[in-house]
Amino acid sequence: MLHAWLQPYYEQFVNTLLQGRLPNSIIISGHEGLGGNALALEMARFYLCHEPSASGPCGHCASCQAFMRLNHPDLRVAYSSNAEEASNDLDFTADLMGLLQRKESTTRRSLRVDTMRQITDFLSQSAVSGGRGKVVIVEGAHLMSEGAANAILKTFEEPNEHTLIIMLSNSLESLLPTILSRATKIVLRDVPLEQSLSFLLDPQNQRPLLVHRLYGEESAAVAAEQDAMASCEGLQTPINQPRAEVALALNSYAPLSAHKMLLLGDDLKAMAVVTAIVQYVQSQGGRGNDHGIGVIEALKTLNKPLQSRLLSELILEVVKYKAYVSEDELPLVRYGQAQVLQYLPLEHLFDAMDKLRFIEERSPLVPSRAPIALVRAWLKALCTLPQQYRS
Repeated sequence: MLHAWLQPYYEQFVNTLLQGRLPNSIIISGHEGLGGNALALEMARFYLCHEPSASGPCGHCASCQAFMRLNHPDLRVAYSSNAEEASNDLDFTADLMGLLQRKESTTRRSLRVDTMRQITDFLSQSAVSGGRGKVVIVEGAHLMSEGAANAILKTFEEPNEHTLIIMLSNSLESLLPTILSRATKIVLRDVPLEQSLSFLLDPQNQRPLLVHRLYGEESAAVAAEQDAMASCEGLQTPINQPRAEVALALNSYAPLSAHKMLLLGDDLKAMAVVTAIVQYVQSQGGRGNDHGIGVIEALKTLNKPLQSRLLSELILEVVKYKAYVSEDELPLVRYGQAQVLQYLPLEHLFDAMDKLRFIEERSPLVPSRAPIALVRAWLKALCTLPQQYRS
């Protein structure tokens, strides 16, 4: 079942296909937390259905049954992959589960030239399920190198009949113009705040979004759900509107990414960092002997990308607050009691924002003490607070 904010895009696709006007390639662009993967999967389900109608796929044909098993003979997914995943043939597979639930990688993923060549080979073969044709979904298209893009360019220029390529990218700007010019583009718009909050605050949604294969063992499904629930630290604290607003602010207002953050409890850890920063600025003013230990320890509870996003978003909200934007629109300032940071000079805020790039671009080979020094430099750039506003 698609989320409500994705339904208009799906309906447009269905209408276009039923009118016989569907192109051979589509690019879905937008934050991964908007649900583009699920949209692509539903498009493929409809395209390959043997008896589709305006109301959707039939649900009972061989193709629809294959989708319920999350493994379809005429559908492949080209996944961005690291070296280990590619060596295990996980970069190009009929297994659809990775589009809905995929483990994060500790090493960089990319779309490889060999993976792109497999797309061309697969689409040149005849369909075997008796449906409309063959489909490839390309996950993480923004991670294509120029060589990988060139490897698939001819397939875009001269597509085989009854084939469809659906690319997923976080932005159109990251793709080569030659690819963009040959595809229909769907740009996922931001979800209205009220709709996102309604989704996040619905008790039925305050649990892991699990996906089970049809005909799978029931005991395995139960075990998976129990494991997923056990990892949801964030459910130990009620999910209320302040938490939801903070999670949305830290995830570009993408509801599915915010949902994941709330379940993990990372929003609570992030707000602990904001509190530590406010206390440091008030009590030390950048002149004490604390060295920001409280801030550093709080930051250690977050992964590296979230550390950077949090510090950047906090500075942006403080700058907006100084410009008289209402705190109702600034959840980190409002719920982190960070209003006092408005008294920091703008040049300090801009200096701190500039120093964030050193934290963001940190090499994994940098000694372990160096990140601490970078955070201390960031705090020093942020301070000092005028004397009358210190505690």
